[in-house]
Amino acid sequence: MGVGYHGAYLPWLEVARTRWLQEHAVSYRELEAGGVHLPVIEVRCRYLRPVRYDDHLIVEAAAHGYRRSGIAFEYRILREPDGALVATAATRHAAVGPDGRARRLPQAVRNALRESAAEDGPVSR
Repeated sequence: MGVGYHGAYLPWLEVARTRWLQEHAVSYRELEAGGVHLPVIEVRCRYLRPVRYDDHLIVEAAAHGYRRSGIAFEYRILREPDGALVATAATRHAAVGPDGRARRLPQAVRNALRESAAEDGPVSR
């Protein structure tokens, strides 16, 4: 059809949130080494404009909320060079241990969430 496949957006979101964690708190590898995993428990994506195969995209991620054992992210996907907003998305994640039971988010992640809430804007590209 000449447009980007809708399922390809999910890995783009994963890269953006992994980068957010790395830049603001801990790497995902460190998170897992500490016994915490963040499986996706909900995804929402709204496709506003089609993307073509050779388009260059920017995916912005912002952590926008957390509970004791979970975190949520919002995303904006923009096309370069015109800056057109092509999609918005959100994900929610549970914080669980290797046994699948709920775990508390590490202090470094909770601190980063408080700081990013104060900044109030996209925090990772």
